[in-house]
Amino acid sequence: MPGPFYMAWIAAPIAFDPDVHAVEDEAITELQITQSEGDFAGLTMTVINPGTGLLAPGRVQWCWLSWDDGTTIIPLFTGRLVAVPESIDGEAVRLLFAAKPPEYDALKANYAETLKVLPYYDSIWIAAGEDDPDVVLNGYGAQWHIARDTLELTHSDELMGEDGTLTIGEADHTYDAFNASYSQPPLSRIDLEGTVAWRQTGHGTIDVTWDVYNACVTHKSIYRTKGLIGPYGRPAFAASLKSGVISSLTGEGLKSDWPKPNTDFGGGWTVNANTGAFEAPKGFKRYSYRVVYRQLSEDSVAELNKVQAGGPRSFMLPTWWGGYSDYQVFFPISAIEEFTLFDWAADRGRVEVVRCSLAADIQALLAEPENEENIAKVSINAEDTVTDPSLGMAIGDTRRASYLNTDRGQLSVQYLLLLGRAELRRRARAIEVQCRVPWATGIAATLRMNAHVVDRRLPSGEAIGKITSYAFAASGDGPHYVDLTIGCAIGHGTSVTAAAGAPEYVELGYVDAGYQAMTGAEVMLPTGDLVYQSLDDFAIDDDGVNLLMFDRGQALQSLTITGGMDDQITVVNATSDPVDALAHYPTRLCFQLRPVAGMDFETLFTPAIQPLPIPTQINLEV
Repeated sequence: MPGPFYMAWIAAPIAFDPDVHAVEDEAITELQITQSEGDFAGLTMTVINPGTGLLAPGRVQWCWLSWDDGTTIIPLFTGRLVAVPESIDGEAVRLLFAAKPPEYDALKANYAETLKVLPYYDSIWIAAGEDDPDVVLNGYGAQWHIARDTLELTHSDELMGEDGTLTIGEADHTYDAFNASYSQPPLSRIDLEGTVAWRQTGHGTIDVTWDVYNACVTHKSIYRTKGLIGPYGRPAFAASLKSGVISSLTGEGLKSDWPKPNTDFGGGWTVNANTGAFEAPKGFKRYSYRVVYRQLSEDSVAELNKVQAGGPRSFMLPTWWGGYSDYQVFFPISAIEEFTLFDWAADRGRVEVVRCSLAADIQALLAEPENEENIAKVSINAEDTVTDPSLGMAIGDTRRASYLNTDRGQLSVQYLLLLGRAELRRRARAIEVQCRVPWATGIAATLRMNAHVVDRRLPSGEAIGKITSYAFAASGDGPHYVDLTIGCAIGHGTSVTAAAGAPEYVELGYVDAGYQAMTGAEVMLPTGDLVYQSLDDFAIDDDGVNLLMFDRGQALQSLTITGGMDDQITVVNATSDPVDALAHYPTRLCFQLRPVAGMDFETLFTPAIQPLPIPTQINLEV
């Protein structure tokens, strides 16, 4: 096969130069170039036996193959010799070359890194240690593409070629080498489920010192500061005070019973190390409370005991002048300086599940679309990845009650949807068209292109689809041709739009977009063909605790005081034995704090999704 084919041996991949590489280093008698989607191009070439060891050490093993179309020398293939598949003692030998770039694995790994872009790739869903670069393409619905002439590595969509369309009229392909058939049944829908689990954590300190002070003031504590209540319950005109001073008639017992530092009392709460109750500074004046009370004399008590026992009653007992005695007692009013702080450490199990179905808007090829074999399922899980600092702390703040319903979480939802989209689009390529075209027409084909084929035997007389494989063949003075295989999608070619929704709080335009939730809103994926219901429409399973804004108002459910100053004064004034009465009515404080640990929550999101538009690349419904 003397020209117009040229074959040049080269030491390594290099840009084609017709002045250098348009030579006949080997005498070619037959050749075939083939490539299928996602694979390397291969060149099988039969040459006159050169009588030398083609795989000998030191011998160059790369080649350039080119073709002279009469006006231009066109580079067709560059690759490395990978095998001599047949015996080498005949008149001709068959050589096999592969268009595989040097250090391909490293090249692909580096290129894959450039594709790790949200939402098409989301590390929170990828298993730890997963380093297979092929995983990167799952969200794109694409295949690797290695150019047969430049060895450039790219990726290419499975339905729509990026490098244009090869038009093949009815007269441009061989009538008897044409075929159209079903390749695989399409999917009617895909059921998707993604589960994210993490620990909602956080910590802080709640200072209720002034809450205690104000509660005691309500119970008539004698140490009080006049004025309005400021931040943290501190009196507005007592900004210099570091603690609240309270009073009690049973101060020693109260100080002894005050919460002890570092005590763990459950629910994620411990007593802060700075908590305590102490004798107030001497600047606080000390007081006593005087109680005057009357009791029966010992003789009167004895007489009463006799009566109660059934004995004779003294005539003068009820009015006996000496039957009562008056007493007084002075109760010291304790001045107590208290610091009351509690530490919280939240640890709550969080699980969020997004469960939805994505239907393909395809032609009615399936007789029973709801059959199990026509429905696919995708399920992915993420355990503690959203809080992993090595993965960028996707949740942003571990105190959040929801991950999926955040801006970052929405991208994780979209990755799940993209997995479903890729599978539906791949399976929608249900018709395969094969045709043979002249060499000069077909050599322009690559697997990054579409082909538009016209043939009256096709429904509607034409089909367009992604080129999924090709085979260039040339043999001596025999025919030169190119066989093309095209995958055609059977969609309706519709489109989708996303609803803006209705504002929840104020009219549109009053605040910036994104500031308020929109009821009934839909979200469009960056692909422009997938729309789903916003997760704002779903309630988060929660107990109402907002750890992002956790303060005294949320933490302190109640603070009750028994035996406050007012109650103690009432008790000691209403008895004939105030000392004994007070012993049974000490000042006690009861704190009820909202639990922040030891509970689990699970939220289910079930967003509605509009049917996925699929291109009409062949119309079977005509």
